[in-house]
Amino acid sequence: MASWRCFEPVELRGVRLRNRFVAAPMASGTGDEESGAPGDRSREFYAPLAASGVGLVVLEHAAVRADGKVRRGQFMMDQDDLVEPYRAFLKPFKEAGVPVVAQLNHAGSAIKDPRLLTPGFEAVSASPVRHPRDEVGLTPRYLKEKEIFQIEEHFAAAARRALAAGFAGVELHACHGFLLGQFLSPVTNRRSDSYGGGIDGRSLLLRDLVDILRGVVKDAILAVRLGVSDALPGEKSPGLDVEEAVWVARQIALQGVDVVDVSGNLCGYDGPGEAWWGPFARRIREACGGRPQVICSGGIRSAKTAEELLEGRVCDLVGLGRPLRQNPGLVRGWEGELSPETLGR
Repeated sequence: MASWRCFEPVELRGVRLRNRFVAAPMASGTGDEESGAPGDRSREFYAPLAASGVGLVVLEHAAVRADGKVRRGQFMMDQDDLVEPYRAFLKPFKEAGVPVVAQLNHAGSAIKDPRLLTPGFEAVSASPVRHPRDEVGLTPRYLKEKEIFQIEEHFAAAARRALAAGFAGVELHACHGFLLGQFLSPVTNRRSDSYGGGIDGRSLLLRDLVDILRGVVKDAILAVRLGVSDALPGEKSPGLDVEEAVWVARQIALQGVDVVDVSGNLCGYDGPGEAWWGPFARRIREACGGRPQVICSGGIRSAKTAEELLEGRVCDLVGLGRPLRQNPGLVRGWEGELSPETLGR
């Protein structure tokens, strides 16, 4: 086995990762359109990841309640009878010794499928502001405080189901402009109550959820995929910026989050070049002093780049999305490539 940092094992809450590669969440749209359960198409889509040699898999986002879906075919985690289908789905990963984390989400107003807009449906958000990346032409209504508490209860219940199904932990989806990201950004959060205003108010829902889920998952992994800015690195943000996100990261680190998975917020998840979230990941890791573990993803296409990110202390774990999907043998192939010659040593 290669002796470079990419292939060093690491432990998270007693869960051993064989290396520092993480299969980043990618929406497959293979869930049952009625129940949101993973089925045969889901198993076919994910089978290559179970055999890919990565240290950890973050499953694509699952909605915590029916009105929190992004699109039809999305995974769900809103009913107790989903536990058994997920347990069966996880079997190949358990046999391969690959831990899987369930990503939990609520779309808010970031709905991408007009078929969800059935009579009586209401999109909700932090404020009645049309989403800047709206695809279906709707203006949400703002969430009342008691409704926010209900959503927190749904996240907690979803986390309990995930653990009952055998997931190694859960990740809160607080980026890409979904509900938690809508609360974080002043572009979509114009509230005047305790959930609005400065970053302490705009991050209150996320921080409350971290406290709640830390109590639910106990010794299991708790991660947050954090939207660090509403703009790409090097661009001026129209709303949420890196300094605000650094403050949030420090707070959730103190609350016991094990992993901060770095991404963009209203700007989405695509960027230029390779490892485009690297500048954000470095800032978060420096601010948090090496705890929690930081994941950097975003177009990482070579073993050399992955190794440089780890050696340069940009991050602790390397996320692979589309490159791994296109070539499930990528990690096993890179293991043979990591030599002094390829790394320029």
